[in-house]
Amino acid sequence: MKTLILLCTLLYAGFCFGQDVIIMKDGDEIEAKVTEILKDDIKYKRASNPTGPTYTISKSKVFMIRYESGDKDVFDEIYQNQTADKSSQTPSTFIAPTYFVYQEGLGDPYCHIKKPFGGKVYGERANEIFYRQDLVFYGFDFTYLKLTNPAKIGDGIIIAPKYFEAWNEMLTYDLLPIGKISGWMGKPGIFVGNSVFEYNTYADMQNFVSAVNFCMPFEDLQTIIESYVLREKHGVGMVINLVNFNKEGEYALIYVTFFDIATREIMFAAEVSGNAGGSGMTKHWASGVEVAFRKMFIDQIYKPKNTLNHQIPSKLRLY
Repeated sequence: MKTLILLCTLLYAGFCFGQDVIIMKDGDEIEAKVTEILKDDIKYKRASNPTGPTYTISKSKVFMIRYESGDKDVFDEIYQNQTADKSSQTPSTFIAPTYFVYQEGLGDPYCHIKKPFGGKVYGERANEIFYRQDLVFYGFDFTYLKLTNPAKIGDGIIIAPKYFEAWNEMLTYDLLPIGKISGWMGKPGIFVGNSVFEYNTYADMQNFVSAVNFCMPFEDLQTIIESYVLREKHGVGMVINLVNFNKEGEYALIYVTFFDIATREIMFAAEVSGNAGGSGMTKHWASGVEVAFRKMFIDQIYKPKNTLNHQIPSKLRLY
């Protein structure tokens, strides 16, 4: 009798603790035991009440199921493909450009960022970034970067052509190579696309050095992403947009941007700053970009999955 009770207890415990995780598009996670997957719905029981009622949830609300076995099903793309031919679906109006055009007037010269180390996040599809395995990295975009200092010391036409190349080389091959980025993000399969660095030749180099602060509003960032000419048609694009090297505050301000390649919608973007340091013009500012990416974005946003601004510690919020 004792053996039978023990066996039943073990079986029940195994059922309780062996659970699946339903990951919603809004970031919520449901600990469950999935019982059935239908064409448009998913049926499950709550892990905390395995003998209780069966719940039903629409596939359109689910991003992924991570099963007890370690396997996973991603439903976002599956659901979209299944419903692509439905007349009720609104087609994408985005038409990918065939050549790059520099956008005049982007950026805010009157912003008031004072923190040399902080962050702010944007986008409504952040949760997908952690589970998607089809990332394409497009490198570093210097096109709209400004070097600001109150004295406006330096000639942008001389500085920009010389240091854009040096900064990009140090970041690409030394401080933030794709191998390090992949390791920090836990995504060994990141594909490298055509670099957007080449667009720096269109930059307004005459006004590269500015006496006032400079930021890039999120709406302007969306315009920049839509201007890229890319080979890939699908997947998640990733780019590091350099915005401001601030001499007065000694920090670098960047965006780490993730976007839907097909529609160019920004899925998630982190505006982060990092303390500049090191001797020489090249290392000084490139180090600020590294700190912003590795210590602020990776350590304070990506790894703890702080995809909402209130989740970021208050002392680290940019605004």
